[in-house]
Amino acid sequence: MAQERCPSMSANTTSVITKTLLDDAQRGFTNGNFVCSPLSLDIVLGMLTVGAVGYTLKQLLGFLRYGSIDQFFSQSPSAKLLAQSLSNRKIDGLEFVLANGVWVQKFVNLESSYKRILEDFYKTQVKHVDFKDKVKLNEVVGEINSWIEKETKGLIPSVVNTSDFTENDFLVLANVLYFKGDWHKQFAAQLTTTYAFGLINGDTVNSVPYMTLREPSFDYGSFQGFKMIKLPYKINDQSNRFSMYIFLPDRQDGLQDLLKLFHSNDTLFHGDFDLKWTKFRHLWIPKFKISTTFDPEDVMKQMGLTLPFLKTNTEFSGIVKNEMIYVSKILQKSIIEVDEKGTVAASFSMVKGAFGGCASAPEIDFVADHPFMFMIREDTSKGVLFVGVVLNPSLN
Repeated sequence: MAQERCPSMSANTTSVITKTLLDDAQRGFTNGNFVCSPLSLDIVLGMLTVGAVGYTLKQLLGFLRYGSIDQFFSQSPSAKLLAQSLSNRKIDGLEFVLANGVWVQKFVNLESSYKRILEDFYKTQVKHVDFKDKVKLNEVVGEINSWIEKETKGLIPSVVNTSDFTENDFLVLANVLYFKGDWHKQFAAQLTTTYAFGLINGDTVNSVPYMTLREPSFDYGSFQGFKMIKLPYKINDQSNRFSMYIFLPDRQDGLQDLLKLFHSNDTLFHGDFDLKWTKFRHLWIPKFKISTTFDPEDVMKQMGLTLPFLKTNTEFSGIVKNEMIYVSKILQKSIIEVDEKGTVAASFSMVKGAFGGCASAPEIDFVADHPFMFMIREDTSKGVLFVGVVLNPSLN
């Protein structure tokens, strides 16, 4: 179905997401609709990786699927997007923001080489704050939340709490991703109609609003067990092309099998799909809005990324020398809203560090009237901005 990329050039964060969804599928999809940003998670893990040495560096690079730190800098999708200086860039109806933030406990001296990487590659300045004093901590948390709200245009107003911090925390590495894009072919609001949507358990929800077009034509592919469509966003700059892909299982209860396929070979997310320009008889896409808070630590440990979480780890000497440092928390909050005009989405990711101690085709239908998977990708770099599943579009 797709021409695969070299596995070493594909971050493992998409596997973290599909495994999380598969684990939830075994529980009967108890978490409901889901959205997450592999790119945002990839960036904060990268900010951690460049401060690691020894076995911890090797494990982080292996988890992100790079053979060396040089390959990481030159070949990762996040590196390419950052290098293209897309931050705070607005082109016609499309806006894409990548912003990074670093807060460190005052009087803690980060290694100068690490600070240079943060400033030169990740385009962020280190801010010295006080996590120890309760009054000051409230101010720092307010500052971080204000930064998130500003960079996400108010889409994510607050996500960090003082209760997230322990007395040993000294470092916060953060990324914000904001995306707003108009469809290249906008759906006609007057054509939006309500229809039923089939759930995993065989039930249906009525009166779900579906978007459509008159005489719709898009890139489309039909594969064993599922079909997919590519919905491009409007943009004039040909160096960056953003699209939403919808992967629709053939069966109403086929989402779990689809997730297994992409988890067993997650390079598919970064591939060149064999799609053909197709005219549809019926094209119905449900409107949806999803908000998800995601803690990937347990899944990462199950997938073999364990050393960064050890309280006795001494291999983050690229950040601070002669200290035991470990990851005390990883958190991501993502929001996406899809309607007739386009898509608005945002994600905030945080890694918290602590000091340790011990051509023409026949007319066909694409009716997304049962659970499906989606992703938003920048097609030049193959960087995956968002991945999610819609189980019930009537729920936020």
